[in-house]
Amino acid sequence: MALAESDRAALRRPNPWVGLWIVLSAAFMGIMDVFITAVAAPAIRADLGATTADMQLILAAYNFSFGLVLITGGRLGDLYGRRRIFSAGLAMFTAASLAASLSPDPVTLILARALLGVGAGLMMPQVFSIIQANFEGEDRGKAFGAFAFVSGLAATTAQIVGGVLIAADIFGLGWRTIFLVNIPVGVLAFAAAQIWVAESKLSGADGHSLDTIGILLLTFALVTLTTPLTFGVEQGWPGWAFACFGVFPFASAAFVFWLRRRARHGRIPLVELSLFSSSSFSIGNVLALLFYANNAALFVALPVFVQLELDHSALISGLIFAPLALAFSLTASAVGRLTAQVGRRLIVVGCVLLLAAYGWLFLVALPDGTQTSAWAVVPGVVLTGIGMGLVQPTINYTTLEHVEPREIGSASGVLNTSFELGYAMGSVLGGAMSLASARGGFLAVISLTSLLVALILTVVHLYSVAVRRHVSQCAASLK
Repeated sequence: MALAESDRAALRRPNPWVGLWIVLSAAFMGIMDVFITAVAAPAIRADLGATTADMQLILAAYNFSFGLVLITGGRLGDLYGRRRIFSAGLAMFTAASLAASLSPDPVTLILARALLGVGAGLMMPQVFSIIQANFEGEDRGKAFGAFAFVSGLAATTAQIVGGVLIAADIFGLGWRTIFLVNIPVGVLAFAAAQIWVAESKLSGADGHSLDTIGILLLTFALVTLTTPLTFGVEQGWPGWAFACFGVFPFASAAFVFWLRRRARHGRIPLVELSLFSSSSFSIGNVLALLFYANNAALFVALPVFVQLELDHSALISGLIFAPLALAFSLTASAVGRLTAQVGRRLIVVGCVLLLAAYGWLFLVALPDGTQTSAWAVVPGVVLTGIGMGLVQPTINYTTLEHVEPREIGSASGVLNTSFELGYAMGSVLGGAMSLASARGGFLAVISLTSLLVALILTVVHLYSVAVRRHVSQCAASLK
């Protein structure tokens, strides 16, 4: 019996689940590189003779360039093909990993780290765009659960992997192995993506050019916000940092003005402003900002508390993250299928568990005149992992749930930028508090994270009330 044309097309189409795990392998590397270099910082400093300022730039260059490129990367995928831009970003990331591993001096490593960030900034928005383009309903929830599983595993095991690689000192390469390990994964993922990741792009994108002026205006606006967040703490919050914060609202207003002007002339803007007419998208980005600030503050403060206050090694500090990673990953992979049915109620349950976990950690950190065991924090971090595993995939799914096909790239870039800005703010606050005083700082960070989680609950509650009121009004008008 001859196959219908639609059946033949379905057979030719790559399995989307295979393609998903290929792009997630690259996402794993991109997220791990946010965290892993901090573990190697002492070894890098000793080997390259880096100054304190050099180390600050080595650590910050990746996040800085990563955050600047995300929105542009999302729109590039819309216009020129998501697999194509993902592959270009992956190739750049892999090449920059090789350059970083061969760096003979701090300046070369700083430049390589910046290039790594650009590559990751091109890759990461395509992950969400590919999920949106290839999955629907419950399958989309499962796909976001898989992303949460991988991203949580990467973030929480980075310290363990970095510590093991440096301690193993393979072929005497020391810290360079944290970059070399990316190369075989990058090469294999690049080759596999050409076969098993389906190409997709914005319908009608042919003939439309990239919004170059929009990129320049957006980059300037983000620089005025991220530069002081990245470098302000180390430099004692100089005057230029507050000047940048003052310029940011005006730079953002100029960017929005340009987007509206471009849209009026029938050209594709860098960001679709129609996204923000969706309350679920706008609220979702607020939740993402608060949630990632919460995560970053805790991830910065907990190792400082364990190492400086409880007097344990960096390896023990890293191993304490293992239960969190396991709990997060198992929970995220299990709840992905429920996000389409349960929605934001999973966020509420997750936040309640986070508040309980932070209460436990607060009690553990209270001074009582006795030596606190590092393992006393384990129940708290396990509960934290479960709570985060409920919240993260649900935020991803509900934020992008009602995004139109023409908005996919913009939405992915904006959401990833919210993640990055939240992480930057949480890192600044968590670092400033915990480094001022290990125990007192940790207690302050736990108080801060509890406040952030309470804000998430408040936003979800207010949004739910507004939705119910709107539904009631619509029902009444139909009677």
